Amino acid sequence: MCSPAPDPLLFDTPCRWGIQVPGVEPTPGATVRGRWHPGRLSDIQRMPYSPPSTGRLGDPDMPPDTPPCPAPAGGWRDGEDWSDEPVRDYVRAHAEQFAEPFATHVGNARVLVVEVVSGDVDQARAALRAMYTGNLCVVGVPGGHSIAAEDRLQATTGEAIGALMDGTGQSGIYLAGSENGRMRVMMVQLTEPLYDKLAAIGLDHLILDPWIRPVTP
Repeated sequence: MCSPAPDPLLFDTPCRWGIQVPGVEPTPGATVRGRWHPGRLSDIQRMPYSPPSTGRLGDPDMPPDTPPCPAPAGGWRDGEDWSDEPVRDYVRAHAEQFAEPFATHVGNARVLVVEVVSGDVDQARAALRAMYTGNLCVVGVPGGHSIAAEDRLQATTGEAIGALMDGTGQSGIYLAGSENGRMRVMMVQLTEPLYDKLAAIGLDHLILDPWIRPVTP
């Protein structure tokens, strides 16, 4: 049985991140319960399928379907305006004040969304509007995750997790990424040695997301 680890270069080959589950036919998804042994399960019971959170990195941070701003008078202008480098350069230069911009769509209109996590929203909107004529939504998100905070997270926690993912597969971690100001760490199983290493990095900065989990009473 394969974990939901992404492996786009392999097709119809044994999965790297998986375990032996005798008697379970190949299927796009399955939930089983059993007794754990290193690398395999015994006493297997097939359970109603419950999609895991693992393998869904970034879903909570996906852009909303609609921008968090009302449409301007006359509505959003149709078209794809990709010339937003001045905006991105500006927010990067004020990294403590802004979150990373993202684009969403309303019909055929692309709308660039900029979240202001600190400071005066009206002043920020005026400064950005002066340099960008496309569809722009500037909204206040007090206390949000700033670009600077994300850079610090990647330079500390991200680097430490990356060191555990050394390419050998020994840690069992197959994917990690930023989510709401912390790092989601996806792994085959949370073993005691791995837990100790993650605790040394700082559990407050991590979302631990194992594929194989103990059964709760």
